[in-house]
Amino acid sequence: MIRFTKNNPLTIGLTGGPGVGKSEVAAELENMGVYVINADKIGHELIESNGTVRRKLIKLLGGDIVGRDGSLQRKIIGGIVFSDRHMMSEFNAIIHPALLKELKTRLKQAALSGRYNVVVVDAALIFEWGIADWFEMILVVDALRDLRLSRISKNGVSKSQAARRIGSQIPQREKIALADYVIANNATKSVLRKKAKSFYAELIKLSLIKK
Repeated sequence: MIRFTKNNPLTIGLTGGPGVGKSEVAAELENMGVYVINADKIGHELIESNGTVRRKLIKLLGGDIVGRDGSLQRKIIGGIVFSDRHMMSEFNAIIHPALLKELKTRLKQAALSGRYNVVVVDAALIFEWGIADWFEMILVVDALRDLRLSRISKNGVSKSQAARRIGSQIPQREKIALADYVIANNATKSVLRKKAKSFYAELIKLSLIKK
């Protein structure tokens, strides 16, 4: 539900399951001047810079997740947590409270700065976290399951692992049912970029943002 507040930026939650291409949509919106906050990047920063989070992850997942340079190996971490639901739950319990706190802080900072017409939060788990009401609009990116599996697998992930990653989130149909706007990403990146531009143009048309 759109709840536009005139004196504040329009806040948009951008979400969708693994392999749908939401980060490409975020990148295109950023190219058009939209301020984008990436939840994954915040999570990666916390893993490396938050000592408490780091220590808890090593205790949970073992010393093998620490690389020779001392950094935590996200690919190894992903392989562990996506293959074990209990481990995923424990991992989320460590990461998500700190991530959501930082996410809320950055949203407030963006609003108070007075610099932005639109603020987008790129986050896969907006509905799973129960934070949809943080935003005035929810944008969901969707794609056919076979395409999603193919896209995820290009990153060195097996089809079975890709399927587990998709299954770790609520179904796309449920996200779509809760969306204010849906972008289907079943063609080329060029087509997707055009759809992102059309979405932005629609915001202007509806007078939700200024040119």
